[in-house]
Amino acid sequence: MNQGVLTIKKRIIILFVFFIILLLAIFARLFYIQIGQADVLGQRASDQRLRMLQLEPKRGVIFDRLGRELAISSGSETVVALPPEIENPEKTARELAGILNFSYSEILRRITQPRAAIYLERKIDDTRAETIRSWDLSGIIFIEESKRFYPQGELASHIIGFAGIDNHGLEGIELIMDYYLQGQPGRMSTERDGLGQEIPQGIELFQPPQDGYDVYLTIDQVLQYLAERELEKAMQQHEARGGSVIVVDPRGGDILAMANYPGFDPNNFQSYTSSAWRNTAIGNSYEPGSTFKIITAAAALEEGVVNPEDLFFDPGQIKVGPETISCWREGGHGTLNFLEIFTESCNPGFVQVGNRLGVENFYKYVQGFNFGSRLGIDLPGESSGRIYPFDQLGPVEIATMSFGHGIAVTPLQMVMATAAVANGGFLMEPRLIQEVRDSQGNLIEGFGPRVLNQVISKETAEMTMALLAAAVDAGTGAEAQIAGYQIGGKTGTARHYDREAYDSSFVGVLPVDDPQLIIGVVLYEVTSEPFYGSQVAAPIFREVGREAIRYLEMRPTVREEIPQVEAETGKQRIPDVVGLSPEQGMERLRTMGFNVNLEGQGERIAEQLPRPGTEVAPGTTIILFFADDAPRMKDYFTLVPDFRGLSREEAENLAFSLGFQVNITGSGRVHNQEPKAGDFWPQGEEIILNLR
Repeated sequence: MNQGVLTIKKRIIILFVFFIILLLAIFARLFYIQIGQADVLGQRASDQRLRMLQLEPKRGVIFDRLGRELAISSGSETVVALPPEIENPEKTARELAGILNFSYSEILRRITQPRAAIYLERKIDDTRAETIRSWDLSGIIFIEESKRFYPQGELASHIIGFAGIDNHGLEGIELIMDYYLQGQPGRMSTERDGLGQEIPQGIELFQPPQDGYDVYLTIDQVLQYLAERELEKAMQQHEARGGSVIVVDPRGGDILAMANYPGFDPNNFQSYTSSAWRNTAIGNSYEPGSTFKIITAAAALEEGVVNPEDLFFDPGQIKVGPETISCWREGGHGTLNFLEIFTESCNPGFVQVGNRLGVENFYKYVQGFNFGSRLGIDLPGESSGRIYPFDQLGPVEIATMSFGHGIAVTPLQMVMATAAVANGGFLMEPRLIQEVRDSQGNLIEGFGPRVLNQVISKETAEMTMALLAAAVDAGTGAEAQIAGYQIGGKTGTARHYDREAYDSSFVGVLPVDDPQLIIGVVLYEVTSEPFYGSQVAAPIFREVGREAIRYLEMRPTVREEIPQVEAETGKQRIPDVVGLSPEQGMERLRTMGFNVNLEGQGERIAEQLPRPGTEVAPGTTIILFFADDAPRMKDYFTLVPDFRGLSREEAENLAFSLGFQVNITGSGRVHNQEPKAGDFWPQGEEIILNLR
């Protein structure tokens, strides 16, 4: 009896312990679920009963400088599936597969996912949206999103760029200004029961999106249209790979138009290759050819190594090291002053000018005008171009660079450099964005003009502008003339080394007396004739400029005389200032009307060019050297012409016009000479001519 009672008690104790352990386990599990997993399970429960959707903000508007819309956002329907509410997934998938851009299997997979809501296709057109809505499919709803629209189509597409379906900018201003334009997304949620039905007065969250800011550009929609129209017309007349036209206000560096051909429609950017999106006006590098002579001329005038009256000789070709550089005119131009070298676009003449500048001075101005570096325009894809590294510059490189060969620049760089000449010497940062405002018009941020560098003086800028005016009035830029307005500009033609194709360009100032517009034109890889910049690019400048004058109501030009060379009778004999102090020598020469340039430093003048006693025109540059800098004299030597076959009188006149003394023996016509034709010889030195 006692033994049985003990057994029962043991069993009761064991059972009791088992229940205690079980209860402890249950309590531990409950503690884990209620406390340890509270956040996770609470989130799961919330996900099951709450439907959360992100609300896309309205992207900011892009305006031109006068407030005309270039990029806007419009409402668009997005198809959303609510998987818990779909009654027949297979049927729904079959219906939608016939109208959405997804297969049946893909749609079925997505609408059967364990999620409260999922996007099926975003921003579909109104026709498809109405068709789907008419089917009244359970669990399929629509939400309105913002879709980017470009009302002007292809106009300024390379500037504006485009935004993707997720409301983020992908190219152009849309990309660069994405931070301001995109805005902040909002959120919306509603509570559902276990069957997916909306609970009356259930938890609802609505956080409205914050729309993006509006961006105002410096672009003028009308000028942009004119530039694109004239560029397209030119491309239909000439066989070329493409082209660019840039219009800039030189006073503040504002980009008023930037056209590229071919273009693309940002409303349908997916239909084009990525190369079509490329902004060639800032991303393409090309050989500028003779347009770069603007830079060489400005640098030479600023350094005082030349002035418009200085005389040079062009025999048709010039030898620099192992290379022979030819003039475009067969047989050359003969005797020219610097003004004529510029207007006639004489390469041998500019080789001599580059030689006078020297490596260090020339490179200083090339970099000062920002060639070889980005200008910092507010667009993606800007190229820095290509210039020689300083340690690779030799006589041949300086010679070719002086007339724009052997280097590569962007159309934007060439236009902004010319703008610096037009505005008095200030290189401006190209300005494309004026300001950012909110939808109520409140200013968020302004972007004012910014000076990068003062590269030349106002006086040098004015002299260079006179050269540009002469190049259009009486030189290679004649096709850019516009009746009633004085135009300044320079043509350029550069052949590709590997094939018969040319980059034809022109950059011009309108008008010269009150520069308001700089217009740069480049046609890339022209393969048809004509191909010269004077025949291809200058007429595009003329047509864009003529229409711009009408649109902007620009006043006619007050004509000013182009500087002319002094007559032969106005020549003066150069005094001897060797041995004088630099102050004494400069005062004496300037009193007589000469331009003076000092090479180096010292207490006494050791040499001078032209030599004392040489007869030259007033205003001629006299170079003064000191003992340590006398080796630089050879850079100022003048090219010796070919006197052979000339009469005594003809030979004397030619020699004297170039500042040489002459020693003539014999009679008849020149048979031989010393030094020989093509050598460099100091002005004022003697040329020996033998006649027979």
